[in-house]
Amino acid sequence: MIRIAIFVLLLIFILVAVNFPKFRRTLGVTLVILLGAVGVIIWQDTQERELEFERISVGQVQLEEMEVRPGLNSRSFVVAGRIHNLAEDYTILSIQLQATVKDCDGGTCEIVGQEDAVLPLEVPGVQSRDFSVTMPFSVAPEINGEVAWEYEVLKIRAR
Repeated sequence: MIRIAIFVLLLIFILVAVNFPKFRRTLGVTLVILLGAVGVIIWQDTQERELEFERISVGQVQLEEMEVRPGLNSRSFVVAGRIHNLAEDYTILSIQLQATVKDCDGGTCEIVGQEDAVLPLEVPGVQSRDFSVTMPFSVAPEINGEVAWEYEVLKIRAR
């Protein structure tokens, strides 16, 4: 809808410029100012998005009560747990979670699968939220010994 409104406004500007030569310079200046304002707005939005990933450090988040169960097929798993936001001033908007599957046999562990998932999860400061996400793996991990799961928060988006 907004694209149509912008198109109509541009069409009106062009028609006025063609039909009223005295207003061409004024319309040209107006268009340059509008384009400059749009550029500044886009630049500020880009800066704000970059700041969203710097507000909360990975150390200000705790994962608790993590559990894994089989997913819909042999290559997917449902990872569930609770995320706790330790930051007082910021609300988490999303996290990027990495799950690692290890095959442990005789005290040595080997990574047999590792995938990332983005969780769109709003967690206000000093609060917790439960989450559940299906993580499809590129190949089904083959476990010979005991399975061990590790979880790591890679990125946090906050406002």
